[in-house]
Amino acid sequence: RQDDDMPVRPQPDFRLYPSNDLDVLAGVLGELLRAPGDGDWWREEWVLVPQFSMRRWLQQSLAERLGICANVRFVTPGEFVEQALEANLGAAPRADRLMPEVLRWHLLRELDANPPQELASFLSGADPRRSWSLAASLADSFEKYQAWRREDLLGWERRAPRGSAQAQLWERIGSGRAHRARRIGEYLERFGGEGSETPSGLPSRLFVFACQNISPEVLQVVASQARAGRQHFFLHTPPRAYWGDLDRWASDYRPDQDDRFGGENPLLAAWGQAG
Repeated sequence: RQDDDMPVRPQPDFRLYPSNDLDVLAGVLGELLRAPGDGDWWREEWVLVPQFSMRRWLQQSLAERLGICANVRFVTPGEFVEQALEANLGAAPRADRLMPEVLRWHLLRELDANPPQELASFLSGADPRRSWSLAASLADSFEKYQAWRREDLLGWERRAPRGSAQAQLWERIGSGRAHRARRIGEYLERFGGEGSETPSGLPSRLFVFACQNISPEVLQVVASQARAGRQHFFLHTPPRAYWGDLDRWASDYRPDQDDRFGGENPLLAAWGQAG
């Protein structure tokens, strides 16, 4: 029996809407937006979208269906992660975040002062643009690694393997900093597992639209909002059948020959294998 004085933990509220038609998903989203969350018409609605082009298309589609698309905040999964981390872990020092526009300067300094042996011959030329071009490319790669290869980055900080220029550079720059890769791990330790704490500072209603191509750990951060409120997840999947039913380990399996997934359709098969 639960003590009457103990606070009641809200049950996670996660609702999934799969469809192979984006117009259908946009229509369902529009109908849900007609009714304000908790009856509060002034509350800003949050919609996660994968990129800017999807945002523009969805804005236009909602405006055509509803007559207006207002008081809707469109954010990318990365922006939502930053909001969740800052609201629950506190703001990280700006220099520690290692965003690409800052990280490229750290990399440039390291490449000029103490380049890894594997890169010495490439950087030894007279053209100074080589160092800058490499630093900018590496900064963009490390930005993706903080979402997709988080464990690798943290492992490199403990001990960078010999013969890996990327690992050596990250060890010198990332060690001890409160960058996103480390903070995502800290967040998931508190809010990522079943029965974990309820995060704060997140919207009470969240719409996640066609954001299936994000890293598993970023997806866990997004999903944690369902403990603090209600989450509507719109999954764009090419076939009507559940994509996870594909036997990906069968060497002789051909999705383009499976009637459940579109039959003789090479493009659909290729899309499915990539997904």
